[in-house]
Amino acid sequence: MTTFYPIGNFSSSSLKNATLILPAVSLGNVPQLTTDLLITSLGLRRIGYIGKGDTVVPFSGRGDAGEIVTGGLEVYGNEGSELYVIQQRSPTLKTKKDEHVELIRDFIISSSFGAVLFLTSLDAANQDDAQLLTPHQRILPPSSPSHTLIQTIEKTLPPLRLNISEEIQVQRPSNEPSSSSSPSSSSSRYPPFLPSAGLTRRLLTALQDTQIPHGAISVWCVEGDNRNDAIALAQIVLKLLNIDDHVQIQEPESWQGLFGTVQGWSGGSGQDSELYG
Repeated sequence: MTTFYPIGNFSSSSLKNATLILPAVSLGNVPQLTTDLLITSLGLRRIGYIGKGDTVVPFSGRGDAGEIVTGGLEVYGNEGSELYVIQQRSPTLKTKKDEHVELIRDFIISSSFGAVLFLTSLDAANQDDAQLLTPHQRILPPSSPSHTLIQTIEKTLPPLRLNISEEIQVQRPSNEPSSSSSPSSSSSRYPPFLPSAGLTRRLLTALQDTQIPHGAISVWCVEGDNRNDAIALAQIVLKLLNIDDHVQIQEPESWQGLFGTVQGWSGGSGQDSELYG
């Protein structure tokens, strides 16, 4: 089944053994904002689409260079590079969740990526102050083929720790194996309960039976002006890729007015971004 539609003369064979970074639509859109930063800072270009956009809410707009961007799953990178990222610009349709996850799984497997890294954001309201001192944590499967990126994640980030009440009822994805452990015992169940993380658990579950090294980085956040959260997560990703010393984080032009304007639409002075926290 064809899931990837390249643009121009891009060869799909360039994806083989490369690293793929994929944001999960989750709290504060931090993963999507982080992906914007990576695309701009690394000078990545759009090289294709995954699927036909029928699993997400229809959306279109103009990019920084005046190009048309869509709400489908866009793939960015440079031919011959070792890094590609997916950008999802609109939410997944509720009735298309399984189809959406399967679409991504098929793309990852058929492209023979060397490693896959998911980015996700979690609701900080579920944690106590001590746990929030470690904003970035790792989520890795119990066993996974060896890969430099996964080894670096293990050495750099602590495992995810949850402070979730046992009374919370978890709705398990239909294709996720059952477990008798409680949500609070995150170390004994995989994938763990991930508050406000969207389809992250389904995506991790979808790759469990493959031989593709994969994992996720989580960030605790709250709704508001999440640009700083995204910058911090982008810096973590660049560090894990061992290119943080060579890349300067740059915000895309499309972020102008993202959380309010400088002049203030309400007639007041200062930035209306204060409305967002």
